[in-house]
Amino acid sequence: QTGAVIELEAMPCGIVRIDKTIMVACMSAVVNAFHIKGKKLFTLFLPSAAVCIEQLELQKTRAARALLLGLANGEVRLYQEKHLIATLQTGEPLTALRFGAYGREESALMLVGQSGALTIKMLQRQADLNSASNPLGPPPEQDVPLSIPKKTKLYVEQTQREREQATEMHRIFQRDLCKLRLSTARSYVKIITDGQGPVSYTSGSSLRLTAQVQGLGPAFKVKLSLQNTGRKVVTDLVATLTYNAMLYRLRQSLFKIPLLVPGVMLRLDAELECIDEVGGADTIRVFVCSAKSSMPILSAVVNMPMSDLLLSG
Repeated sequence: QTGAVIELEAMPCGIVRIDKTIMVACMSAVVNAFHIKGKKLFTLFLPSAAVCIEQLELQKTRAARALLLGLANGEVRLYQEKHLIATLQTGEPLTALRFGAYGREESALMLVGQSGALTIKMLQRQADLNSASNPLGPPPEQDVPLSIPKKTKLYVEQTQREREQATEMHRIFQRDLCKLRLSTARSYVKIITDGQGPVSYTSGSSLRLTAQVQGLGPAFKVKLSLQNTGRKVVTDLVATLTYNAMLYRLRQSLFKIPLLVPGVMLRLDAELECIDEVGGADTIRVFVCSAKSSMPILSAVVNMPMSDLLLSG
């Protein structure tokens, strides 16, 4: 017969039972506490992944039970339920730990580091395992009063003005915001209608142009991608490149595009060569023109990189 089933969010790496509580250390740097019947009680979040887990139990001198955790960063943590009691730094990542009797000493902690070193720690008999070093609740800094500056006369006057003219100030803000949005929309419409941007919505169609540069120089290749994102077929287009003839030599600067089908990406490659002796750089402008418009319907600016010089042996 199947009893309680516990589902974890990550793979477990250790399990310990303390009274009626089952502590499960997971590989996600958390320790989940479950009741023996399967109900989740709380979760401990660790600064590093847990490597080993052990129960601290005292029976002879006094009755005490706690949880020992060895972390991957070399830290040993002692928990009393969800309260952090103490921490110990070992200086190296841990591989195993064990708490129990060592000789005549009842409370001894054996630690094994990644280097193979064995460390033995003795628990002080006067150690208090009930008081938490980091209690739950707000941090103590919360009770420290803030140094708030005194209210000046200007601050009081501005506060009074905002109270009396709050409606008018809000109305002015909304009006200026609407003006800004209108000005932005007008500028955007002007850009796409004048052909000064990479997107065009003229003549009932939607076009998109992108340009990329390949090569280190002196030979470059400008890769153009033209796409019709609308629903109508576009015909009689011409793509041309303008450049500084003192810096570059272009094999073909004019591309005729007789037909552009919607949804199909058209790729054009323009090969150019830097003829400048010092490998200078300049911008190259790409224009897409139509026979139905006297202005370019699309444009793009390509920033050319500095050219590497060919060394003649």
